[in-house]
Amino acid sequence: MEKGLKFTEPEALESDISLINKIKERNDESSLLELINRHSGIYHTMVNSFLSGPKNVADKDTLLDEKVHEVYSCALKFDPSKNTKFPTYLANHTKWKCLGVLNKKKKHQEISFQDDDVFIEPQCESFLENLSKDEILKILSKFLDKEKDDRVRKIIDKRYNVDNHKLTPWKIIAEELDMSIQGCINIHNKFLTKINKQTKYV
Repeated sequence: MEKGLKFTEPEALESDISLINKIKERNDESSLLELINRHSGIYHTMVNSFLSGPKNVADKDTLLDEKVHEVYSCALKFDPSKNTKFPTYLANHTKWKCLGVLNKKKKHQEISFQDDDVFIEPQCESFLENLSKDEILKILSKFLDKEKDDRVRKIIDKRYNVDNHKLTPWKIIAEELDMSIQGCINIHNKFLTKINKQTKYV
């Protein structure tokens, strides 16, 4: 070795906990970027695994686009005292995020119908499940005539649109009425619950 020539050991990687503390304490952007670079693979693997298939492409792309936000959110919520490593915490968080998307889609999936099909949605419309499409529309029309809330009339009219032989998606209804999707669903469900209590089809 030549005299005076010095070799330095490469700097050890800063721990995840150290990076997370900087994010929590001063919203350190460089620490967040480093955390994302380290663990993007885990996030991508979980999303691609749980949201595989052509039907989930849109949801998968949305979650992948939200990677920075999700890692940041996990960093803020991470508690090292739980004896869980951050990669494990992020993986579990992402898994439940994906399952939540799938469950929501299953719960609110749109149901197409033909002339002889049952014209219902899951859950709150179960009391209508043995009725024909015409019978259901007749009941809805009867109660809408007495309904004073204009929002209810618009939501039901739009939701049970028979012209295209399928239920109108909540997203479209919400956009047309300038309301939230959940707000539309809540009003819709409250109306059907009232019908359920006042008809013999219980």
